[in-house]
Amino acid sequence: MLIISLNKVTLFRLLTFLISRIGILWRLLGVMVNATFFWSGGLFLCTIVFPIITLTTKSQERKHKRARFCIQHTFQLFLWSLSLWGVLKIQKKELRRLQNQKGTLLICNHPSLLDTVLIMGHFKNIQCIVKGELWTHPILGGIVRTAGYIPNNMEPEAFLELCRDQLSRGENILIFPEGTRTKINKPLHLKRGLSNLALATQANIQTLTLSCSPPALTKEDKWYKLPSRRVLFQLSSGPLFVTKDYKADAPRSLRARALTQEVQSYYNRYLGYE
Repeated sequence: MLIISLNKVTLFRLLTFLISRIGILWRLLGVMVNATFFWSGGLFLCTIVFPIITLTTKSQERKHKRARFCIQHTFQLFLWSLSLWGVLKIQKKELRRLQNQKGTLLICNHPSLLDTVLIMGHFKNIQCIVKGELWTHPILGGIVRTAGYIPNNMEPEAFLELCRDQLSRGENILIFPEGTRTKINKPLHLKRGLSNLALATQANIQTLTLSCSPPALTKEDKWYKLPSRRVLFQLSSGPLFVTKDYKADAPRSLRARALTQEVQSYYNRYLGYE
């Protein structure tokens, strides 16, 4: 009886192991299929869809909005496909109240490679600050130019004026204030550029928080290294930091430092470091 019992336990463990391995292989296949879809979709947008938008749209502002509409729904389709393959699951909390918010700097921590896709797939017509080298990328370059995204390698005065213009039009600008993906098990260190921009444009800072469990597609991971189970992303709204009269009696440098510390402390409390 003991031998039979042990055999049953061994068989159960073996089946559990095989099922987990099959699940990982299935999700890896899903990642590969969807990565192909992502780049093929980008190529389709920049070679067919966006040239049509450019040719048929006279207004620059309308062209940007149409391009962002296409990007948003392409990202939504991409995320839906990843969910269908069992690669990830997305939970959104208290985001509906932000849909009518205008002229804010929308910021978030950055735990995963998919963060931009998750946020831009949810919010309508969102503006974004992108790396300057993306403007010359053979595929993504046509997308970011047609969408009118803001390159981060502009001259400071031109960059500030463009951001101010976009915010005055009611655009929400997405920024990852760390400047890179969040490191696992380490507190956030925010750059002061966010606070300087907020104070110079008098734009409020709307925080978002994003968790990824188990960690996946982090700065330290290869794209093909998947965890043993489906990844759960939770995207939530955080507090709004009002900057118009923030410490108005202090010099700009001290105001920016204090605002950076407050925002940084909020994220580190959220992550459990304070």
